[in-house]
Amino acid sequence: MKAKSVTDRQIDPIRPHIRITHQGADPEAALPPGSSLSAEDLTMAPDRWLMERSAGILSMRELMRDLCNLLVAQGMPMLRTTCFIRTLHPQARGRSVIWRKTMRDPEEIMVLHGIEETESFQRSPLPLIFEGAGAIRRRLCEPATPMDFPVLHDLKAEGATDYVAMPLKFSDGALNFVTWTSDAENGFTSDQLSILDTLLPALSMRIEILERQKLTRDLLEVYLGRDTGRRVLNGAIRRGTSETIRAAILYADVRGFTAASDNLPSAEIIEMLNDYFEIMSQPIEERGGEILKFIGDGLLAIFPLGRDSVAGEADAALKAAMEAQTLLRSRNALREKHGKPRIEHALGLHVGDVSYGNIGSPTRLDFTVIGPAVNLASRLQGLGKDLGHTIVASDAIARMATLSLKTLGSHPVRGLRAPVEVFTPYGVEPVTA
Repeated sequence: MKAKSVTDRQIDPIRPHIRITHQGADPEAALPPGSSLSAEDLTMAPDRWLMERSAGILSMRELMRDLCNLLVAQGMPMLRTTCFIRTLHPQARGRSVIWRKTMRDPEEIMVLHGIEETESFQRSPLPLIFEGAGAIRRRLCEPATPMDFPVLHDLKAEGATDYVAMPLKFSDGALNFVTWTSDAENGFTSDQLSILDTLLPALSMRIEILERQKLTRDLLEVYLGRDTGRRVLNGAIRRGTSETIRAAILYADVRGFTAASDNLPSAEIIEMLNDYFEIMSQPIEERGGEILKFIGDGLLAIFPLGRDSVAGEADAALKAAMEAQTLLRSRNALREKHGKPRIEHALGLHVGDVSYGNIGSPTRLDFTVIGPAVNLASRLQGLGKDLGHTIVASDAIARMATLSLKTLGSHPVRGLRAPVEVFTPYGVEPVTA
């Protein structure tokens, strides 16, 4: 069975604080496809292999896959290995890679914030490791072994005979952990435990390097956007560097936000904005767009296009706008049920050439888009508020879209000499209040 990579993080119905980011795969051969292990690797001590041969591995999942396969090939009787790393992420408390004897390509999961409050976490070995325990061992093959962690019952049912949890210490003092589970009749031998203990410093160093690199990528994506983060990481960091791209532009803004800010506590305002931005982000990202910035109660997003206009190129931006309106309608029903105010908004859509790059002072830069096309999208959003329509699109969008749009007539737009004809999709109700 081929490896199943998941682009959309899957919710685990049994473990609500878990998101599956890679499901792993069953073994097809002694070494899985894509393994970097060579015949020479299989003869090396694991700690030496980590230091000298694993530099080309670019993820913790791949590192643990090859390390566990190396250990097994050298006679280590392992049933399962878990590596948990705490991380700096707005959604996640940490990440785990889980290698199993029956699934040589490991599973990877995101562990969400709040798990530390759950009973499963508090009754696991994790708190003891984080409090400084040197190691925890439970010889499951011995009847007198205390079964003081619920996970031990699950492992024993799977055939485990020995369980060892060891800390992974990073250079900044942060503690993470790795667990090793054996299915040999008498568990791990003293020599095998010595091998596992000896490789910890090298394993900690390699994982720390990989995690620091991943943390940089994740934070740039969270704060700048997927494509913008990639560009910055690849060196687009000098002030004034930019390129001209063609894009559909979506500019959105909440109606009545100033009045709401005067009437609601700050905590409710923040909750409202989080609700709104969450709703907007989903269809924009699913349709290939990227949110460049949140601007108070609004946002600016782009959908990059080809250089030559092609029918249907504007459909992604239009569909994202319409889907956002559907999601907002559902969210408002839930908000009203809980006595919270509705969220109403207006969206402006336009297409054109924009300058995409770094703007700002020598010490504070903003990677964004500027140009007349961006200005018009903003003006159309404001026009939508005046006309009482949620989605207002330019004639350039109407010409490029395959979706049916109806004209709202020509209207003056601030900054332009001549009135512009604007459109809205069919099936989107006008705002009545």
